Amino acid sequence: MRPILIALFLLLTAPPLHAEEDFRPLPLHEAARLVAERYQGRLLAARLTPPTRHERDLGVELVTELRLLTPARNLLAIRLDARNGRFLDVAGVGQTEALKR
Repeated sequence: MRPILIALFLLLTAPPLHAEEDFRPLPLHEAARLVAERYQGRLLAARLTPPTRHERDLGVELVTELRLLTPARNLLAIRLDARNGRFLDVAGVGQTEALKR
């Protein structure tokens, strides 16, 4: 009987559900579109990944990480906030040359 009481207590004292818990990441095709609007190149990969400590401090819950091969054959690693598509980081050689003007 005691485990049932504990379970009932936990259910009754659980925090209410908030809209934040209904998290829906930006679809990968939308993230790819945002990157294609800013950079020239061919998308090689995209995945969802946990945020770094710094990104978490900025309020990021999930990151979309994309790999882009530029026309100069450089590889860019691009990190976006999976909730809203905000650019968090772009790493790699040839970023400036790959920017669309």
